[in-house]
Amino acid sequence: MKKIAWLLPALLFASAAASAADAPPPRLVAVSGQGEVSVAPDRARLSLAADALHPDLKTAESQVNAIVRAYLAEAKALGAKDEQISTAGISLNPEYVWDDKLHQQKLVGYRARRTIEVVVTDLDKLGDYVLRATKAGVNHVSPPQLESSRSDELQRQALAKAAQDAQARAKLLADTLGVKLGAVRSVRANDEVRPMPVMYKAEMRVAAAPMADASGNEQIGFAGGEIKYSASVSAEFDLAER
Repeated sequence: MKKIAWLLPALLFASAAASAADAPPPRLVAVSGQGEVSVAPDRARLSLAADALHPDLKTAESQVNAIVRAYLAEAKALGAKDEQISTAGISLNPEYVWDDKLHQQKLVGYRARRTIEVVVTDLDKLGDYVLRATKAGVNHVSPPQLESSRSDELQRQALAKAAQDAQARAKLLADTLGVKLGAVRSVRANDEVRPMPVMYKAEMRVAAAPMADASGNEQIGFAGGEIKYSASVSAEFDLAER
């Protein structure tokens, strides 16, 4: 009897496993969806840097600091607030050149560099921020990056559109095949929903030479485009008989 008692659960397990093996695989439909939201930029991130090379380290640092102070005064005159400006980046490095006669590196001075980042909320003044940077002595100006203050909200909207698109595609396939669309079985979303890069030349143009307005003041032309936020979703849905 004891032996039979041990065999009974084993037989039941084997029977269940055989039934599971004989069962048809689940009927699924796998689809992908895309979502996109476009918006006009309402701010720009401007990255600049000032550097100076001098045989004396302190002098190089002082020259750079003077440039930064001059530009900060210009930026605040344009309406920039303290929380919109960052000057935390600073580096001090020796600089060498190769001396052919001595066959070794020769110290020529020290290069001091400070970076400036400004969030410009008045895009009509973006050209002025660039122009005044060059006047203050800033010698590195990167192309401004256009942004939206509603970035997080727009990313979620793009993701929701991608999910709706995936569901609509799955339903279309189910209806076409004459079956019923069931519950979603799995979903994979794009982990990095970011705005599509805005090309500097295509979306934003800064004139090669400053233009003068009616009062004779120099200006830089600006034309902004749209930022596109995109997302993608992959999903699997169950299929059932109607």
